[in-house]
Amino acid sequence: MGHHHHHHGHHRPATGNIRFAFFLNLGFAIVELIGGFFVNSVAIMSDALHDFGDAFTLGVSYFLQRKSEQHGNERYTYGYKRYSVAGALLTSVILITGSVFVLSEATERLLRPEMPDPYGMLLFAIVGLGVNGAAFFRLRGGHNLNQRAVSLHMLEDLLGWAAVLVASVLLLFFEWPWLDALLSIGIALFMLVNAVKGAWSALKVLLQENPLATELNAVKAQLLSVTNVQDVHQLKLWSLDGEHHVLSAHVVVESVKEPTAIAALKQEIRNILKPFAITDATLELEHAGERCKMNV
Repeated sequence: MGHHHHHHGHHRPATGNIRFAFFLNLGFAIVELIGGFFVNSVAIMSDALHDFGDAFTLGVSYFLQRKSEQHGNERYTYGYKRYSVAGALLTSVILITGSVFVLSEATERLLRPEMPDPYGMLLFAIVGLGVNGAAFFRLRGGHNLNQRAVSLHMLEDLLGWAAVLVASVLLLFFEWPWLDALLSIGIALFMLVNAVKGAWSALKVLLQENPLATELNAVKAQLLSVTNVQDVHQLKLWSLDGEHHVLSAHVVVESVKEPTAIAALKQEIRNILKPFAITDATLELEHAGERCKMNV
């Protein structure tokens, strides 16, 4: 089965990765804000504000990620995994807000352009690529929605600095004061689109969308392939955090009455569901001919 995107466990823990990105971003944001002012670059100053937003979001995401690792209790019987989804949603909302702010600032500067210092921009672009590159490569490959949101964020920053690098080189040769603002608008629009996508992904988990909607027939076929399974109904799927999925189903079986045979059948079903990242399966066995009250 080609469910390669469902496997976990061989990546560094999301919590440590987010903490690393937090300290990196906070330190760089302080340097950027001061430097952007001295080199007169609205792109760098707007990115500094964006990075402060990042650092705050990363701090909250780190807290929520830590919280999400707690086990279930009387209050949260499924555990705290949804807290990481809340972190992803928060990251996306702050990104959307920041992007709208940068768009308004850059549009204003585009109407009244000022020439930035290209040498200062070039220096910051090189440092920016290094810092955000380190954070992005540490976070990439995460299956966790929270880590993916933060990783996307770092990638956008990385692309932003690549754009500043190109602009600073061009400004060494051409006096194009509008280039800085135009780049800011392009980066902000790119961020806005991706942040909206991230927010929607987190919302879909919170709204209990079936994470395997396109693979539902494959899940059902796997269940029906088990010996003695005649039919499957009341098949319900949702996700705890975009990474760990939950299934409940009524399984119609024939000639399975012994407790050991029932236990073996349930274990077999759970094993075939693992490649779909279904970590929690509640199965109700019904015998052939038994009328299911829920399946009316």
